Amino acid sequence: MHLSDYMAKNRLKDADVAAAIGRSRVSVSRYRRRLIRPEFEIIEAVKEFSNGKVKFEDWRGQPEPAKVPNRKRAA
Repeated sequence: MHLSDYMAKNRLKDADVAAAIGRSRVSVSRYRRRLIRPEFEIIEAVKEFSNGKVKFEDWRGQPEPAKVPNRKRAA
């Protein structure tokens, strides 16, 4: 079961999952929409949070974990 399916089934919001796994709401939104695949440690945290319903295999085929570049702040 993918994270998006688990969240829909359990009526969870991005903020609920973010608080449980120690990531931002924006990151969870990106995981849920399959835009990026989280790092292994986060996949493990999601698996634990979902009581094993969301497994490592469920993330296959998604883009590699993102390397977010440092952004310059506007002056």
